[in-house]
Amino acid sequence: MANNVTVVFLHGAGMGPWVWERVIQELSTPAVALEIPGRSKNATPDNCAAAIAAELDRLGIGPVIVVMHSLAGVLASGLAERLGSRVKRFVFVSAVIPPSGGSFVDALGFMNRQILRILFKFNPNGLKPSPKMIQHELCNDLEPQDTEEVISRYKAEMPGLYLTPVKATAPIANATYIKLLKDQSVPPAQQDSMIARLSKPLVREIDAGHLAMLSAPMALANLIQEEVEREAGLR
Repeated sequence: MANNVTVVFLHGAGMGPWVWERVIQELSTPAVALEIPGRSKNATPDNCAAAIAAELDRLGIGPVIVVMHSLAGVLASGLAERLGSRVKRFVFVSAVIPPSGGSFVDALGFMNRQILRILFKFNPNGLKPSPKMIQHELCNDLEPQDTEEVISRYKAEMPGLYLTPVKATAPIANATYIKLLKDQSVPPAQQDSMIARLSKPLVREIDAGHLAMLSAPMALANLIQEEVEREAGLR
């Protein structure tokens, strides 16, 4: 049944569980947004996945649909390994999916890989874009008050989730990828490259920017609710 599945939301770079509040309000199924513990010097995709799996155990959560936005895509293989059949589906929302055995930066173009490595080299205690860059890449379709909140709440990120390779694994099969057609941070063409790393994913689209959970929460919630109902055999 649909109510046996919990939707688990994982945020992207700079954000926190708060960014999912509007989407959760639109769902008619149990849901929880978790903090990714990636803002420490020893953070890696593997130990962050382990921490999230442990938190789900602590909360007594059984079957899950895991929704991952942007940077959170690096956790997919680690969560698949730890949660096994508990994961009914992965839903990637404009997420970056590293090549098998590669890191977040390995999913980017050559110039962006080099730039990000250099930036982290000179900012080992955390990297945070300028307000202008945050506004351009993340807030192009947001209301002014939402843009202000995103800029004020954006947190610096450590290099671990960006530079540490994930384990080499087979492509994830039970996946849906939600393309964000107005995304300035992970443009649609780059999202297509991520989709190609999955095994026969279901692809859906929303005409929204990178933070669709703020600009189009109902549209995003509707697609996620469809996934819940599909897994429950209601579609």
